[in-house]
Amino acid sequence: MLRNVPKHASWNLLPSFAPPVAGFGFMIGSSFPALLLAAATAVLAACAWTPVDPYKGANTASDVVYVATLGWHSEIGLQAGAADAELRPLEGEFPGATYFMFGWGLRDFYMAANPGVMDLLGGLVPGPAVMLVRGLQRSPAETYGAAQVYAVAVSREGIANLVRYFKGYLDTDGTGHFHRLGDGPFPDSAFYDAMGTYSVANTCNTWTAEALNVAGVPIGANGVVFADELAERIRAAAPPPRAP
Repeated sequence: MLRNVPKHASWNLLPSFAPPVAGFGFMIGSSFPALLLAAATAVLAACAWTPVDPYKGANTASDVVYVATLGWHSEIGLQAGAADAELRPLEGEFPGATYFMFGWGLRDFYMAANPGVMDLLGGLVPGPAVMLVRGLQRSPAETYGAAQVYAVAVSREGIANLVRYFKGYLDTDGTGHFHRLGDGPFPDSAFYDAMGTYSVANTCNTWTAEALNVAGVPIGANGVVFADELAERIRAAAPPPRAP
């Protein structure tokens, strides 16, 4: 479980409607994944929009990216020192951060302080996206729990490509800083305006799978709807050790 307490205690909702989602303070209706899957299968397989082509060079594993699979949701990140100038504005937003984690998702649901059934159903309709960024001062394994985190080896070039991928999704304001929309649900988090459109064929987990592909991990993003599907593809592509 996450050790940080969510800022929005009101995200602990719908106790009679659903079990808790690992890693988040709110709860998801037990029928929602079935609805989402049914809708996804009704949609032709679609490629995730990506601002960066996948890295196809030699994958000399000199660096690591971290993937947190959190029940229905996933996030991906890297050590702050690997972020390079492309993400340097985040250093000022999160002083002392040693890792940055990124979670892309449906804006209206992701940013809702008190999401309800209608917010859940809204996930069946394509909508604008938002990026949750967390500036961690502890490792992802310590923050999310080691059982929920994969450490995936990639090349230095793959990391650089992944950084460009993150940068390509983050909108900037007139000063060159990322367009911050508000505080996130955790003390070390914030929401930022993001490119792309969320849909049942392009979920947060599709986005994370595409991020791994961009970094040079040989997995496909098409057909990835849920976090467990993402985890299966990670294990099949290059069985990584769980993060210590």
